[in-house]
Amino acid sequence: MSDTDTPPPEREPLTTPLADDVIAAVVPEAVGLERRARNRRIAVSLVCAAVFAGLGVFATKIVDSVFAEHDARVASEADDKVDREGQAFTAIVRLDTEDPEAALFDSPFSAEDKRTLLGMTLEDADRLQPFMDARHGRGVSYSVVGHPAMGVSYPGYSEAWLVDLISDRQAGLVVNDLRVKGVSCTPAKAVAVIERRGQGGGGYEGMLFDLTRSDPVPLATDEEDFGEPFFAHRKIDLGNGATPGGLRIEVTSGTKDCTWRAFEATYVDSEGTHTQEITNNGKAFRVHGIAEHREQTFQLRPTDPFVTECAISPQGDPRC
Repeated sequence: MSDTDTPPPEREPLTTPLADDVIAAVVPEAVGLERRARNRRIAVSLVCAAVFAGLGVFATKIVDSVFAEHDARVASEADDKVDREGQAFTAIVRLDTEDPEAALFDSPFSAEDKRTLLGMTLEDADRLQPFMDARHGRGVSYSVVGHPAMGVSYPGYSEAWLVDLISDRQAGLVVNDLRVKGVSCTPAKAVAVIERRGQGGGGYEGMLFDLTRSDPVPLATDEEDFGEPFFAHRKIDLGNGATPGGLRIEVTSGTKDCTWRAFEATYVDSEGTHTQEITNNGKAFRVHGIAEHREQTFQLRPTDPFVTECAISPQGDPRC
């Protein structure tokens, strides 16, 4: 080559030193390859990396979804367990003292008391309640007990409790039976009674227990199913946002005074059949009967004479 010949131009480097370092770090297998081969190798590597990255994200989402579903199921089971813990419902119990139909007395009225009582007129009606309170009269009812459809062996008197059943459970439950538990009876102490003749209003909405029966079941006191087993025609839905259930539970004991520990409610939920006791605010329930041989019966009328005395038969039954 002569000094006058022009040397061929130098070829541009395929990459910069910095690019070579990056390629060596990211795609080392592409180092030293011809440009086209190197670019293909880099492209293939990047595509594979992108595919694997996408698969990784997809797999992560699947795993997250599976664990989220598992966690939700575990949380739901835990919530259900907490929901079922404790009592299924709360019972608010109070003695029904509104509009009693009669009053029972443990002692007969003296001659003076009888004169005072029989001497009352309609104008003296406001004196009657203080007169009975001073002699410890106990308010009772008798219209339901005396109805033939009830089949009560001794149509004496009854006392009633108003029971509100409230459940804050998320899951629903159904009360489908009610029984008395731990009944104990003794001869009735009451020997005298004052009846408000004509004050009874037929059947009350609710149920009646007749403790003179060996296995008393609640009998319906509404007009449609009067005297029939209460839970043969209905149930009480609680929980799951249901309206609180209300009951008027009437109890008669004939010629006995009786106590019992509690009403035992049977209910059904998704876990099966269970029982729960309803107590009288932690105390026993008590109902009063009338002595087998009563001594006195008085009746009130809406006209004068306001008070009349009934004759008592040799068998101890009133004849009014």
